[in-house]
Amino acid sequence: MIDDKMKITDEQLACYLEGKLTGEEKQAVEAYLSANKEAMDTLMMARYEMGFRKVRRHFYVYAIIGLVMAAGLALLLWRLLTPIQMKVNITEDKVYAIPNVPFEDGTLECEYAGNALQRIPITAESRTVFLNDIPYRLKSNPVHLVFEAEGYQTIDTVVKAQRCVELSIRRNNDLGVVFGRVCDFENGQPIEGASVSLLDLTTTTDALGQFRIEIPFEKQDEAQRVSITKEGYQTWDELYRPSATEPWLISMEKEVQP
Repeated sequence: MIDDKMKITDEQLACYLEGKLTGEEKQAVEAYLSANKEAMDTLMMARYEMGFRKVRRHFYVYAIIGLVMAAGLALLLWRLLTPIQMKVNITEDKVYAIPNVPFEDGTLECEYAGNALQRIPITAESRTVFLNDIPYRLKSNPVHLVFEAEGYQTIDTVVKAQRCVELSIRRNNDLGVVFGRVCDFENGQPIEGASVSLLDLTTTTDALGQFRIEIPFEKQDEAQRVSITKEGYQTWDELYRPSATEPWLISMEKEVQP
């Protein structure tokens, strides 16, 4: 209590400084201050300290906001000036893989961000390619990728510039077909009904002596043993490389009569 007679309390003075008094309460406090110089000096000092704390608080707030904005701007500039490194992983689709013929090598052609065409070798030990110096501002821009390898389907695709890309490669099934024609060695006439066997796969030749065997991926190999039998003929048994484009032309000799 500052003055019992006027009944003006410290709490009322604090509310006066903060502008929380009613009109009558404000008039009472001002009358008290006019009559009490010491209380007026104390109030002015309190008002000064309050203003100083308010200015200091605002300074800290604006300083923190300024620092946050400066850090954000610095991060943005760093992102814009730092090029992207794009990783391209070459993985083999197991559904179309050949266990007996693992991937050995191939090439990956890359063209992006105005850079010259790159031709990068891919090996069984190194199936990851890193494309550097892609400006951040070109993020999501097109990157042209072409994968080629013997025995595999060609991949020609355009992807967005990004941190990581997966390319799933597949065998092209060149080793998945054996086809051809079986003829008589002496007269060249087609042999109908000859039994053609490859592993556990069998078929018979048609009226034109033709045959065709489809080999599933899990049984494919770079060389296959084919056996052909026909009553009255010597068994034909050879090891050849399968081909989806080159037919096997097979001549069977008649059995030698005793």
